[in-house]
Amino acid sequence: MIDIGLEAQKFILVFVRVLSMIWLLPLFQSRSVSAGYKAGLSLIIAFLLFPSVSSVDLGGDGYRILLAVGAEALVGLSLGFILRVIFDMVSAAGELMSMQSGLSFARVADPIRLSNVTVLEQFQSLLAMLVFLGIDGHHTVLKGIAISLREVPPGSFVVRPALFQHMAASVGSLFPASLRICAPVVVTLFLVDIGLGIVARLIPQVNVFIEGASIKMLITIGMLALSLNLIVPVIGSLFRGFDSEILRLIRSMV
Repeated sequence: MIDIGLEAQKFILVFVRVLSMIWLLPLFQSRSVSAGYKAGLSLIIAFLLFPSVSSVDLGGDGYRILLAVGAEALVGLSLGFILRVIFDMVSAAGELMSMQSGLSFARVADPIRLSNVTVLEQFQSLLAMLVFLGIDGHHTVLKGIAISLREVPPGSFVVRPALFQHMAASVGSLFPASLRICAPVVVTLFLVDIGLGIVARLIPQVNVFIEGASIKMLITIGMLALSLNLIVPVIGSLFRGFDSEILRLIRSMV
């Protein structure tokens, strides 16, 4: 048994919630961001939020505190998971464009996601990162952490089925947004495929599979450049709605 005071246990629980959320953010997934930096940043945020947080008195019981630490980690991971899914949906739109254009065969190393991705997928990932920082999404993350600590005080969270149901519904609602992001390029390439099919029927001597690959790549790049003024607002709307999504997620916890 370990006797831990009320203030100490409150700080530990706040720190665990902040750290578990920070750990899932794509901003800190790169290998260049060390674990010590994530822990240090989480420690600073927890220290700033600590005075305004109320906490449930666990009586200094080490076993109850250990269970509360696991619950706080689940809360932080739930909040970070929603934001991570938004980034992944934007990247998935790039993967769909790559598959349609034939660029899916060329893959590069993504230092953020630590995996091999297509060029368009990496472009979409970096675009999402720029939009997120451009609309002060990092401020929204800090606001979401503060709201979660106010609405669900450390030590009071209880696992409920409604939480997982809400998370599943949130992931499902993001799929249409991913389709809207890639729709201009995918629809254009679909029409190009129809045109190439007609050419192949009218002029069998033309090797459509070889000539069409170059054409589709050029059209993909051109259409992507022209549709950025449509894609960026959609990505921005996803991140702007993150704070309201946090509120709905928190309500499913209480």
